Amino acid sequence: MASNTFSLKIISANRVFFTGRCQSVIVPGYDGQKEVLAHHENMVIAVNEGEMRFLPEGEEYAVVGIGFIEIVNNRVTLLVESVERPEEIDIARAQEAKERALEKIRQKQSIQEYYHTQASLSRAMARLRVGHRQKHV
Repeated sequence: MASNTFSLKIISANRVFFTGRCQSVIVPGYDGQKEVLAHHENMVIAVNEGEMRFLPEGEEYAVVGIGFIEIVNNRVTLLVESVERPEEIDIARAQEAKERALEKIRQKQSIQEYYHTQASLSRAMARLRVGHRQKHV
């Protein structure tokens, strides 16, 4: 085992997405992106939905739902509601979700509805960013 890697396990509600050695993982936190490298301090970090990157061999991208990342003794576990690879993303559906969210934002909404719509827009934008990466690789 190389000293510049750590054990990474990415688990969503319906599957184990990834298990293996990794050099880096970058997740969307509530106050910006968080990067975990080998021998990171033990901690738990809340994860927001959005784009994540990780480096098992080469750089890989995915879209994650909300969850948390736990770092203990050079073992990292990312537990999230959902996770999708670029090739699993339906670009047309994500574009429609973006358009629906933008239309809803233009309408008068309660604060709760507004935050829900913002979350929908954020999720659609992340899916489009990651989904388009697959098409241009």
